[in-house]
Amino acid sequence: MYNPDNQYRCTIIRGKSQVDMENLLSLYANIVDRTCPCALELFRTEGFKMLSKALFNTEDYGNLSASNQKTVQNHLTEVAGSLLGLYYPYTDPDTGTVYVRKSAACQFLIDSNDYPTFFKNLCLNFQFPNGSKSKKYIEEDFAHGVHIKPFCYVVKLLHHAQNREDKMVLTKQEIGYYVLNNLDVLRGEVSVETVCDRIAKDRKNGITKDKLTGSRDWQHIKEQFNLLELADIIECDSTYVWLNHAETESIAMFIDHLEEPFFEYNSDDLDSAVGKTAYIEQWKQYYGKFNEQLAKISAPATIASASQGGAEAVLGMHKFTTDLGNEGEALVLRLEQERVRAYKARLVNKVLLLGNIKGLGYDISSIEADEDAEHPEFARYIEVKSTRRITEPTFDAEWSDSMNLTAKEWIAAQQYGEHYNVYRVYFTKNKTIVVRVKDPYRLSQEQRIDVYPTVYQMNIDASVIEKRYVDAHA
Repeated sequence: MYNPDNQYRCTIIRGKSQVDMENLLSLYANIVDRTCPCALELFRTEGFKMLSKALFNTEDYGNLSASNQKTVQNHLTEVAGSLLGLYYPYTDPDTGTVYVRKSAACQFLIDSNDYPTFFKNLCLNFQFPNGSKSKKYIEEDFAHGVHIKPFCYVVKLLHHAQNREDKMVLTKQEIGYYVLNNLDVLRGEVSVETVCDRIAKDRKNGITKDKLTGSRDWQHIKEQFNLLELADIIECDSTYVWLNHAETESIAMFIDHLEEPFFEYNSDDLDSAVGKTAYIEQWKQYYGKFNEQLAKISAPATIASASQGGAEAVLGMHKFTTDLGNEGEALVLRLEQERVRAYKARLVNKVLLLGNIKGLGYDISSIEADEDAEHPEFARYIEVKSTRRITEPTFDAEWSDSMNLTAKEWIAAQQYGEHYNVYRVYFTKNKTIVVRVKDPYRLSQEQRIDVYPTVYQMNIDASVIEKRYVDAHA
């Protein structure tokens, strides 16, 4: 029998704010990409060094204060590893050496720059019990019979509530108390229909459940809402939660996924240290998988598309596409056309989209126009790098970003020098933002940006970007 007051605190790894999570995500992923596969000791050494540089402007992790060292450790192990599933450990059965491998989800993120889809995948894979917690809490979850995919359940609950005759809109407190903190639900014993009926009954009788306050009682609930928001599945205000109806395909996938098999493990094996280690390793490998069906789902985005002749651009708020590269190139083409046209209309035909021509090392050929009074018709070579995320990048002192350049693109950066530009396009929830990095080769020579020969990975901070185009359109 469902008892809403049968409360159980089922915790989740504490992440960062939504903005910080997205600001740091590419850094985490590229640390993993640059170091893995490798032995655990080497991974930690290199990861701590790179995070120390990003967070505290020094690679000397050993000389950081104890507090700052703990912060670096938390970013690498708890957030990048346990919460985000960007990598997983593997113990060699013959030697006992622990290695670290890059997850399939991490590889998807690096290849696609699609943050919401990455978080959708995370939410689909997540379940209670899991191997992301400390061993004490893993044992408690098994002992209490916890067995649920909480994100999938919440999506199904919201879908049912909003399709009832009374069109229920649930509050965060209701979902927290009646679902995410309720042991009966967490055991997988209660249908979404039963939960909705009970909430409706309690509302009618003037009974409210708003007892979840403070860090201990509320933080783990808040973390789960944050992840669903980053996945672009839900939208919230200070009180209520509802589904993002632009994500119909993804919502259906979440509901279907609730019936998919769980990651199962024999709890008796947790009695030994070897068994616990094996469980954690197997869970983390499972958690880092990528659901290929997600790559086939169209994602809503703010799109800019240019006509073939380049004379006009069309904005479509609800056009669907998964090709971020084409979206970004179309937007930058329009911006360059507008900039050059404002300087001298007859020169707009010098702005050319060349992204489909292989081997050039850039996507758009333009001219300097208003930005070089002495040589307005000097060529400008533009490489466009696009990403999709929910929050707007902050561009503050702590902000950083990483993007991959091909060998051809880096050669072009060297060849064209001050005339070579990387335009970074951020498709966010409410606006599209474009910033420019001019002459990245010179910046790398001046050690103002880091460039590593993976493909070529370029790490930038706020001091090197030009914000002329920071608000491309609202």
